[in-house]
Amino acid sequence: MIRDTFQRVLILAITVVAAVACLLPSLLGDKFPKNWPTKPLALGLDISGGVHLVYGVQAREAVKSRLQSMLSSGRAKLREKKIAVASGSVGADNTLQISLLSDTSVEQAKAVIAEFNQDLNFSSVNSDSGRPTLVWTISDLTRAKIEKEAIEQAVETLRNRVDQFGVSEPLIQRSGDDRIILQMPGVSDVNAVKKVVGSVAKLEFRLVPKGSDSNSSTITVKDQQGQPYTVEDSALMTGDGVDDARVEFDQNGQVEVSLRMTSAGADDFARITSENVGRQLAIVLDGVVYSAPVIRSAITGGQASISGSFTTEEARRLKIVLKAGALPAPLQVLEERTVGPTLGFESVKKGLIAMAIGFAGIALFMVAYYAKSGLVAVFTLLLNAFLMIACLSLFGATLTLPGLAGLALTIGMAVDSNVIIFERIRDEIRNGVSRDLAVHTGFDKAFGAILDSNITTLLAGGILYYFGTGPIRGFAVTLSVGIATTIFCAVFVARLCFDYFELKGKKGLSI
Repeated sequence: MIRDTFQRVLILAITVVAAVACLLPSLLGDKFPKNWPTKPLALGLDISGGVHLVYGVQAREAVKSRLQSMLSSGRAKLREKKIAVASGSVGADNTLQISLLSDTSVEQAKAVIAEFNQDLNFSSVNSDSGRPTLVWTISDLTRAKIEKEAIEQAVETLRNRVDQFGVSEPLIQRSGDDRIILQMPGVSDVNAVKKVVGSVAKLEFRLVPKGSDSNSSTITVKDQQGQPYTVEDSALMTGDGVDDARVEFDQNGQVEVSLRMTSAGADDFARITSENVGRQLAIVLDGVVYSAPVIRSAITGGQASISGSFTTEEARRLKIVLKAGALPAPLQVLEERTVGPTLGFESVKKGLIAMAIGFAGIALFMVAYYAKSGLVAVFTLLLNAFLMIACLSLFGATLTLPGLAGLALTIGMAVDSNVIIFERIRDEIRNGVSRDLAVHTGFDKAFGAILDSNITTLLAGGILYYFGTGPIRGFAVTLSVGIATTIFCAVFVARLCFDYFELKGKKGLSI
């Protein structure tokens, strides 16, 4: 028995030491080593303050963008086959139109497009000023697939951007079919967040047309001063070919964003620059021309730069969005809230006061009703709360106000386990059973009821976590973690206390 008690004391000591180790980063803050296995307990938006945004994904624009990409690729394929193209466009009804210079190449053009892109369905041939215009459409199934992929990709792109923004424990999740919830604790500048996170960051390299080049189709964009700027409508390269972006300074001390291409992007960039020596290559970001340098020679090193009278902060934001990749579709801010840290502090303060008052009431009742055994219950409740917070830190959970509510609720429910055990021991003592046998029988017979009740609570917590969103999930995580610590403290620790301490009263066991 002594050896068994010693082993249980050792298990309890190891558990407490491990819990302290989990909480050390939270207790010591920045003074603690960065390579420690656990991180400081993160505080949610409602406690630390921060930014709450709800974005709507304009998935229809992703379909249009995909068609524009198909158009650029299709025109390139037709040029390879020596088929002269007069113009190309994407219609508002999700159609792709290509006008040829001659109707003798219609069948060949249809075959080329059908070969490289099977998502396009040929619709009709129209005549525009004597030139044949071929029209393709996409199916509803393909359109729905593109929109679904756009929303999924938008979530991942936002996650990449927020990670580079340096925010601890952000919340990024889908809500409904086309909405994304973004919560960034500890951030107060909502405008800076929207500039970094919500920017589409669609990077394109387009040629500036020659004055004598009448065959090239053009579009009009804007420069940084808002003036119209004409470029060719076919993008030779997009931001997909960019591998990395850095903020640097040019020879004149001006801030610029240096781009490093991927392997495939470097090959494409070398081909583009070698084929267009002497022409201007416009660097277009979200429809704005930042620079249009003249290509002096082939650029084979896979390097490029964007300059445009940036401030250091503007260049840093641009670097972040380029490294994270372009959004597949524009985002629209549907809801915007900024939570101040003062409000969160006041809420936490009131919550902690409520928890302290509730715990004090429970402790007084247990000691008054169960005497020395009530002190055991109070000790296990304190240990239960300590282990719960340690587990939340170990799992990297974010503590929110609903999480604090879950903590308070768990403590309130945990005392039920002690009551069940103590009442069972009382029944055994009334039946004339000895002190040790009463304790042994009381714990053994109460264990089944405690386990059943906590399993049903765990199932409810699992359902809340699976179907719930941020705050509901925080409550569910705290509740579920509390179930494990409650069983450990009420059954294992309380039994150890009864075996280690005699807890004698005037009439035997003080219960």
